Amino acid sequence: MIEAGGGHKAPAKAVMEALELSYPGRYETRMMDFIKEVGSVKVDAAHKRSWKMMLEYPTLTHGLFQLENVFAPITRGVFYHTMVAPAVHDTMRFVKKYRPDVVFSTHFFATMALVEARKRTRTNFKIITYQTEMFTFHAPWKVPDTDWYLTASDRAAQSAARHGIKWSKIKAFPYPIPPNFLSSRRDAAVVRRELGIDEARKTVLFSFGNQGAGMIIQFLIALDLLGTPLNVVVAAGRNKALKTRLKANQKLLTHLNIIPLGYVTNMNEIIGAADVCFIKPGPATMMECMHSRKPIIFAAAATPCEQEHANYAVFRGVAKFTDGNPMAFGLAAKHFLKEDVQEEVARRYERLALRNGAADIAEFVGKVAEGKAD
Repeated sequence: MIEAGGGHKAPAKAVMEALELSYPGRYETRMMDFIKEVGSVKVDAAHKRSWKMMLEYPTLTHGLFQLENVFAPITRGVFYHTMVAPAVHDTMRFVKKYRPDVVFSTHFFATMALVEARKRTRTNFKIITYQTEMFTFHAPWKVPDTDWYLTASDRAAQSAARHGIKWSKIKAFPYPIPPNFLSSRRDAAVVRRELGIDEARKTVLFSFGNQGAGMIIQFLIALDLLGTPLNVVVAAGRNKALKTRLKANQKLLTHLNIIPLGYVTNMNEIIGAADVCFIKPGPATMMECMHSRKPIIFAAAATPCEQEHANYAVFRGVAKFTDGNPMAFGLAAKHFLKEDVQEEVARRYERLALRNGAADIAEFVGKVAEGKAD
């Protein structure tokens, strides 16, 4: 994976954990922030800086994504020569040293580098590409020489085929979350006490991904204007400046008990302790919230792919989309904090019957490793 946000890391982690549960002791597994860990540190840093900037300017990012898809061959060429080609020699060294049997890749940069390294070193290993965008296709994902191409929906599979991936290589599985995401939670009351949540108040979770990008303070003001005493847990990710600002404003918003957190590893418990989740519509966090059966409010989508994620949940009546408008967020929060609305959302989740694809994908990876996939 490449740790530019959690959307590429989370499915990799979920599948690796499921593989180890399904086949205990059979495989040696390793999860890598790939371009960085093979040694192309400068290339990796440039990519992550550019993604952070794109998160801060979603309107520009939407336009760039559309242009990338219109000029798909040029897009892939530019990405390859600027972000992948400089890492190929490091990838070749990695392949020669560690001789992997199977690589499960959740980022097209890693897939591109591995395909080229495999060709140049004439080594024999299988490459499984997992497209993290759940419903759409983004031009750089087209890497025809990958062995298998996995998607999270039939719609995404059809889109991949239309863009030139062979049907014989495509498999669709439900989106993967960690196998123990729900079962490993401690009691919500215990988690609330640890976080400092006031049990007499409803709780709203803010989580905008690892980068913690977004107009957090404006949204907090909109929530405070409702005049309802609330707990607000803010997972600021790696954004230390945001965490500092939140601490400075804790006493100014009188109706809110603001609980600022940094990068957290127990998001499953934090989601479980919340009544409403306010998130960026990345696939990993969205599906974790949906499997937790929480009402969801979406901030602005960073890409057209994320917009499709939001559309999916909104259409099914378990979410509202604000497009980054603080007033719209306040109204959505007021709606979802009502007891009868939360009960209706719970009924809609029952009808959705969501499935976790981690075990199914792990079984497929195992078949690829054993040469039994078809």
